[in-house]
Amino acid sequence: MQTKKFDPNNLPKALTDEQLTQKLIPTRFIPEKPEELKDKNVVYVFDSSDSFNLTYDELVEIVSKARKFGPRMVPVLGTIGD
Repeated sequence: MQTKKFDPNNLPKALTDEQLTQKLIPTRFIPEKPEELKDKNVVYVFDSSDSFNLTYDELVEIVSKARKFGPRMVPVLGTIGD
């Protein structure tokens, strides 16, 4: 098995609080795209004027998604400092 050296410059960038929040919002709150934008790659961006009434199940969904985005250990194969 071929191992690669750990490259700290190759880690994914951390999401901002706003970016993470966008990913955690339940799908039912995301407005449908207008007909003229159906074939475009556009995303609705929420801001401080948006508000939500959540069910318990939706709150559990948010917590579940947040856990998936949480801190992760980076597996290291081979030796460090070669």
